[in-house]
Amino acid sequence: MVTVAQGWAPRFRAVVLFKAVFALGAAALVGACSTPAVDSSCELSGALDEIGHIVSESGLVMDSVEVAVCADTWTYVVATISGSPSGPTSDPFLFRQDSDMVVLMAPETVCENVAGNPDGLPVVPEQLRTEVCPS
Repeated sequence: MVTVAQGWAPRFRAVVLFKAVFALGAAALVGACSTPAVDSSCELSGALDEIGHIVSESGLVMDSVEVAVCADTWTYVVATISGSPSGPTSDPFLFRQDSDMVVLMAPETVCENVAGNPDGLPVVPEQLRTEVCPS
């Protein structure tokens, strides 16, 4: 019995190794095709901390960042949030740096603001408008 098991084990290992290499290669290919759009020049620590606080209050968890773009004092992040019975979701967050803290902004409100508005309301930078504001 030991001899049979030893003779069978190398072939089994080869099949398992081949399947593992194939699976890793397929995962790498899929990952390469769906590379997240994260701007490495963005300072995300404050935004990510804030997202963590927001989702943890609901018993949820931020898994990953799919999109991160920034302009001026603004940061737009789309994060994968999990922990919901309905499964993971992709949720957008828009922040504006205000002195020493980041402030969560409502796109439906700030997208209406235009440069030079008389009330001095925050205006989403043009570089982010296509990402943040509905057309």
